[in-house]
Amino acid sequence: MPYKILLVDDETPVREGIRDRTPWEAYGFSIVGEAGNGIEALEIIDELHPDVVITDIRMPYLDGMELIKQIRYSYPPITIIILSGYDEFTYAQQAIRYDVSEYVLKPVSVEDICKLLERTAKRLDEDIIRMQDQNRLKNAYQQALPLIKEKFLVSLLTSVHQVSDDSFIAKAKEYGYDLAGDEFVVATFETDHKMENDPLQAMAMLQIAEEVLHKDQGPNVFQFENQIIAIFTGNSFNQKHYDSNFMKKTFRQVEQLHAYLSKYFTFPIPIGLGTLGHTPSTIALSYRQALAALNYSSFYPDQNILYISDLEKPNAKLEKNNFETLCSNFIISVKMGSEEQMIENVDKLFGEQVALLSIERLQSYILGILSALNELVVEYSYSLSDFNDDQETRNFFSEIGTLTTLGKARRWFSRLAGNIQTTISGQRQNSHIQFVEQAKALINTHFQETGFGLDEVCDSIGISPSYFSTTFKRETGFSFVQYLTNTRLSRAKELLIKTEDKTYEIARAIGFTEPNYFSFCFKRYEGCSPSQYRQGHR
Repeated sequence: MPYKILLVDDETPVREGIRDRTPWEAYGFSIVGEAGNGIEALEIIDELHPDVVITDIRMPYLDGMELIKQIRYSYPPITIIILSGYDEFTYAQQAIRYDVSEYVLKPVSVEDICKLLERTAKRLDEDIIRMQDQNRLKNAYQQALPLIKEKFLVSLLTSVHQVSDDSFIAKAKEYGYDLAGDEFVVATFETDHKMENDPLQAMAMLQIAEEVLHKDQGPNVFQFENQIIAIFTGNSFNQKHYDSNFMKKTFRQVEQLHAYLSKYFTFPIPIGLGTLGHTPSTIALSYRQALAALNYSSFYPDQNILYISDLEKPNAKLEKNNFETLCSNFIISVKMGSEEQMIENVDKLFGEQVALLSIERLQSYILGILSALNELVVEYSYSLSDFNDDQETRNFFSEIGTLTTLGKARRWFSRLAGNIQTTISGQRQNSHIQFVEQAKALINTHFQETGFGLDEVCDSIGISPSYFSTTFKRETGFSFVQYLTNTRLSRAKELLIKTEDKTYEIARAIGFTEPNYFSFCFKRYEGCSPSQYRQGHR
């Protein structure tokens, strides 16, 4: 594909001469647009996204330097070439500041432009080759891999976004870790046991943990903030009583680790141990439990291994953080995910962590989920009663009393969440149409204001300019600037026919600060000047 070029020069004969006499295709370029001033150029750039802009400096309405400044702000990848008759040092300084590729003085011959295109094409080609160079990318990846792998291990502990177990397993395999088993437990200890935070002390602890635990396909060991983490993994292969054997082995390894830490350090280093989980997504819970276990060290100073199940009655309460994570993932899947993702998260909400709850505690747990769902539907101006299957008034809180088993609760929430998901996904699909209509209303209200533009609309609606511009163009067929200009010119035509106002008065009345630019836009859009239009419609 040829590189796309936009020519910007207010002198039409100069622009057309450069366009017609230059063999663009021979050097891998094509002219996709021309502009006579900076404002017009920005409209074309927004629509056609050229690779290269060749621009003059001194132009009306918006000069070349201001154009370059705005290009660098909004379209930084574009290559910029200045073609000017002004050899002024201040211009050259500004060109350097805005990373202008070439500064060429007029007049220029065809031969000069051809050499310019040859240099530009070479730079563009080399840049693409450099970015796509597989060897360079592989080397960069290999250099960054230790950090990437460490960040992945940390994400197992702290991920706030919904990630499927299959994704965890696949990503772990890519980094050389095995999470394909069904046994997971986390142990941790802190490195800052002295008043000062000694990085060498932490490094020594990490090395000891690696040396002790990496024997016989041991756990994944790494440092996270002021903690050394060990993620123990295993695979039961459906063997009975494997959980017990796996935990015994884990305890033995943790005790060996503590023995070596005690050998090399004179202060106590308790180790916290979480409970056993059976999927990669339970690693985060086991980690939080290991941290919670460490909090008991001041109450049990003689205890070296602090196992959370020894300190807190199993299933006496659901950990708040874990519930919030599960519930948050469930709400996100209802709001943004697929039906399969939503059902998967319902299954997790009513998984093994709630299996031993009493009926009363199960119903309290369900109330918490129902409250989160209610907050979601209120965002979309609904109430939970709007999602009744049989169209009768539904008292959700009384129905909770009938959800006495996990199976009933799982089926009931899957049905309710499915109804909510269908409704709000349809509303979300139409939301972009709603903000386009809001934008049109704002344009119709404020187009007379000289400072009114894209930023004001996006600030008012609360949407980013890039998302707004793409959506607005798709829905209306016009860029924002084109639509605003059309609105202003439609009003101008009314005023030209119905009033005796001067052209400059009409220009100011519809939001143009520069009367000459108003006349330029009018002629460009309507094919005649404002005065000719007035004469022809009376």
